[in-house]
Amino acid sequence: MHTEKVYDVSPPKLIGRTVHAVLTSYNIDVDPLVVERSVSEIPRSYGGDYGIPIMRFLRQVKDSQEKNKIVNEIIERLKSEPTVRNAVFVRGYINVDLDVSSLAKIVFEAVRHDGKEYGYVKTSRPQRIVVEHTSANPVHPLHIGHARNMSLGDTLAKLLRARGHKVQTRYYINDAGRQMAVLVYGIKMLGSYSPPKNVKIDHWLGLVYAITHTLVDVLTLKKEVERLREKGGEEYREKLSELDKLMAVLARLRERDPALFDKLAQAISSDPNPEESIAEIMRKYEFRTDEEIVKLTRRIVEDCLKGFKETMRRMGVDVEVWDWESDLIWSSMVAKILEEARKSPYFTIHKGAPALNLASLQEDPEIAEKLELPKSFKIPSLILARSDGTTLYTTRDIAYTIKKFREFKADKVINVIAAEQRLEQLQVRLALIALGYKHEGFNLIHYAYEMVSIPGMSMSGRRGEYITLDELIEAAIKRAREEVDKRQPDLPEDERQKIAEAVGIGAVRYSLVSVAAQKPLTFNLEEALNFERNSAPYIQYTYARAHNILAKYGKPIPWDQIDYSAAEENELRRTLVIQASMFPYIFAKAADELKPELLVAYINRLADVFNKWYPQDHVIREPDEGKRAFKLALTKTVETILENTMRILGIPVLERL
Repeated sequence: MHTEKVYDVSPPKLIGRTVHAVLTSYNIDVDPLVVERSVSEIPRSYGGDYGIPIMRFLRQVKDSQEKNKIVNEIIERLKSEPTVRNAVFVRGYINVDLDVSSLAKIVFEAVRHDGKEYGYVKTSRPQRIVVEHTSANPVHPLHIGHARNMSLGDTLAKLLRARGHKVQTRYYINDAGRQMAVLVYGIKMLGSYSPPKNVKIDHWLGLVYAITHTLVDVLTLKKEVERLREKGGEEYREKLSELDKLMAVLARLRERDPALFDKLAQAISSDPNPEESIAEIMRKYEFRTDEEIVKLTRRIVEDCLKGFKETMRRMGVDVEVWDWESDLIWSSMVAKILEEARKSPYFTIHKGAPALNLASLQEDPEIAEKLELPKSFKIPSLILARSDGTTLYTTRDIAYTIKKFREFKADKVINVIAAEQRLEQLQVRLALIALGYKHEGFNLIHYAYEMVSIPGMSMSGRRGEYITLDELIEAAIKRAREEVDKRQPDLPEDERQKIAEAVGIGAVRYSLVSVAAQKPLTFNLEEALNFERNSAPYIQYTYARAHNILAKYGKPIPWDQIDYSAAEENELRRTLVIQASMFPYIFAKAADELKPELLVAYINRLADVFNKWYPQDHVIREPDEGKRAFKLALTKTVETILENTMRILGIPVLERL
């Protein structure tokens, strides 16, 4: 395929492959990826476009003549490549000057034939991969933290599919834990389940959950304060301060719906032991001993999920398989895990509860290496069940992991889960290995992401303090609409709104994947909607600009009339061709390393160069036919790359902005 050829001639691939082949012929053992990643751009004043620090790989060669021989052979091999004009050795580096005319011919031919598949290099080792993402507890609406999870998970799935893998997306519905029991308890305390018609259902359930959780916490804390009152001291003052803060939270929650609050407060305060009532709901649901509790819980969850799915559709996200935690428990899969654990040599009793002692596994060199276990940290025992017999979510997660692998016949399972769950995810992987599920343990990937913050706000689901994703989307669309009205006041109303929706959604999605997952992200709406640089609107605008240049030309591109020598006449043309040749390489690297942020950085740079180029090097008004054909093909190439990348990132493609 043409795409494969372009992937091969991207500068890092071309130089890396050539250098590695020569080094191998001299019995110098080095990882080809290490060689490839050592290739970097250099200033043109250095006598080339890309360079590689070759002496780094020749340290074991003691004879200077042999070093020179190896360097010269690499240079000669590079010079024989059609896309290389020259290669020179300078101060420990081999610098490569590209023949951009030849490079342009290969790139344009690939774009001409591959079109919307250009750059999507297929892997030679396709795998079956499950990507589980979002999986928010159905007790309150999706918020910006879930939005990062969702955007990362959906982008990874799209990226891996385009790379040639068979991908299945899944959502884990946490309907059997304490949080769910708190919400069910709150609904029961209201006397009937009758959500208001004028409020989005997941928003209303989130308010019931926050009020219930905070009221129960206040009642528990009041008992603690009363117990400590006579003793006084530091602990008493701390608890009193904590109670004051919770009372302030209650006051804020009451303002949102006084009638709902008062009804819940009256009912919960009359319960002599709310904590026991919640625990009872948990037991009844998990052991399925009360059909009324089962039906109510299921109904609440299904309603909350309706709200989630509506939000997810707006974000352009679809999940293929929805897995209920309770189904997992009721199917006896969790009981089987407990049974296997009790027979395991790693079984122990920890603080009176059944557990797995994972310490000895940490000492195994193979396990330590494959799981990248921390050396200085001793992983604690994994407790499997509470004293009342109910299982913990990590135990259920062990069973769920096996289910995902078995049902999809998966080679890998990727869990997009917050970084704060790092220990639990590590314990699950070790537990799988301890129970004999080595394939699952070694091939379960925790795709950890750090939290999202909004300046000046702290978030807490149980206190009802969060920015919902729905609110964020609406704010982004409203702000985008202001810009659209300012820039395109003559467009019909429905078209301006359609553009604003696409810009707002694109801005949110772009922002949430633009920063590496392992780095904390501060979301800033103004920056997300910056039309001038580093944002989805900027990329959408650049695409629309390229598309409109081609639309204005109004005819098929005369591919066979292209004068490829035009590539070398203008520095920005050269740069655009080289950047275009990099797309398949960056795409494959982003997919293989699970780093969508590489695509974001790449298209930002491509857009920057294109936006500098086209105003000063007119495309349609170019009088020379061969050069005009070159510029049209270059514009088409940029348009294609931007569209193909936006599809993966979930950014809506706009032909007019």
